[in-house]
Amino acid sequence: MTTVDAHTPRSIVVRRSVLTFVGIAGACAGLCVLFLCMRSIMDIGGVCASGNTPFQPRVQCPSGVPGLMVGSIFLGLIFLGVYAISAFEINLTLLAWPALFISLGFNFADYGINPPDSFGSGASAGWIVCAVVFFLMGGVPLILFIAALVHGHESRVKTRVDSFSQGSSRQESIRDRLRLSAAGTPPPPGAPISGDGAKPRNLRVYAIVLQLAGIAGGIYFGMQLFEWVTGSKVSLGFR
Repeated sequence: MTTVDAHTPRSIVVRRSVLTFVGIAGACAGLCVLFLCMRSIMDIGGVCASGNTPFQPRVQCPSGVPGLMVGSIFLGLIFLGVYAISAFEINLTLLAWPALFISLGFNFADYGINPPDSFGSGASAGWIVCAVVFFLMGGVPLILFIAALVHGHESRVKTRVDSFSQGSSRQESIRDRLRLSAAGTPPPPGAPISGDGAKPRNLRVYAIVLQLAGIAGGIYFGMQLFEWVTGSKVSLGFR
C-alpha cells in the first residue's frame, strides 16, 4: 500500500486509519476470545467434547466455546492480515506470535499452579511444563526482536526489488519493518517543506494512539462477546 506521511491525502489517511483500527482490534479480540475459551475448558479439566462425535463424551464442552474457539483463530488471522497491510508509522504484526504464546502460556502457568478441584491437591506438572514451553516459544522471539530493534540489526527477510532498473534486492532492518523512521515519501512538487519534523512526529503519535485504542477496544469487545455467547462472567487475571 501507499506510504502514509505528512503529504498523504486526508482520504487515504482516513481509510488506512479505519483499516488499521479494525484490523488490530479484530486480531486482539480474537486472541482475547481464544484466551478465555482456553480458560473455560481448563476449568473443567482441560478435555471436553461436543457435537456429532462417534462416542459419548464424558465431559461436555461449555456452551458456545467450540464455535468461539474456531472462529477466533480464523477471524483473528484475517484481521491480523488486514492490520499487517494497513498499519502505518508503526507495525506490530511481528508481536502477534509472542502475544499468542505468552498469553496461552500464562493460562497453563495459572492453572498448573492452581489446578481445578478434579485434579486433586497440588500443582499440575504437565501444565507447568506446557507453560514453560509456551513461554519459551513466545519469550525468546520477543527478546530477539527487541534486541534487534534496539541494536538496529538487519533481518533476514529480503524485500522485493525496488525497481526493475536497479536489478537487486536489499535487506530490510527491523526498524524499517516497524516503519519507525520519520522519513516519508518526497513531498509533491510545489508542496511547502517543513524543517522541524512536527508533522511526522504528530503522525507517529496519532498512529500509536490509534493502535493502542484498537488493542484496548479489541480486548474489551472480545470479553463482551465471550460473556454474551457463553453467558458467563470472565476476568483476565489470576484465578
